[in-house]
Amino acid sequence: MLTRVNEERTSPGVGNLDTLLTLLDTVRPHVAGHCRRVATYSVRLAMQYGLPPKLIETIRIGALLHDVGKMLIRSRLLSKPGRLSDREWTQLQDHPVLGVGLIERLGFDDTVAEIVRSHHERADGCGYPDGLESDAISWPVRIVSVMDAFDAITSPRAYRQSLSVEGARSLIAREAGTRYCPWVVSGLLSLPPRLLEPSKVDLVPPYVPDGCPNRAASWATEPWSAHAS
Repeated sequence: MLTRVNEERTSPGVGNLDTLLTLLDTVRPHVAGHCRRVATYSVRLAMQYGLPPKLIETIRIGALLHDVGKMLIRSRLLSKPGRLSDREWTQLQDHPVLGVGLIERLGFDDTVAEIVRSHHERADGCGYPDGLESDAISWPVRIVSVMDAFDAITSPRAYRQSLSVEGARSLIAREAGTRYCPWVVSGLLSLPPRLLEPSKVDLVPPYVPDGCPNRAASWATEPWSAHAS
């Protein structure tokens, strides 16, 4: 099945989005859920900065696919209940490059590919796979990187409990300027907590095959001020 996706070259990138997301849901359902939440969080944040709609849509697609390379990582590594060995950690770090290999064959644009490849880069240059520093990391990547970390921290794992929204924001804020872009962290801190509750994000219907979010998904990604209590 993965081979068939790798070889499919006839459709433009967005036309293949449903194929990849369906496959991700089948092969790595927990990863798929994480990607949907990161996409929702990323769009909510990007809209606060008045970014062009086309760029916001690109950020959404990049966030939906940022961990697609984990389909090619062994399940045992992704579900290991304890700390990874150095060798296992190195293997896990391959997932951004593996993900780019998948989406480049399917015609996604350069910004989507950049999000997939670089979402684990750090402002201080200590990230992977390329060790990029802050100025070399684009704003779409910075947005997805912060929201990726936020969802990971607020989601339970076999080896740890999840943090609350405020606990996660405090942890991320402490690493602004080293791991994360301070501008994006500031945006995260400004979002009302009610828009960062995982249970509410999980109620948002998943991606619709025609490439457009359905009405309920559109509501979830409108500017927060319209729904603030």
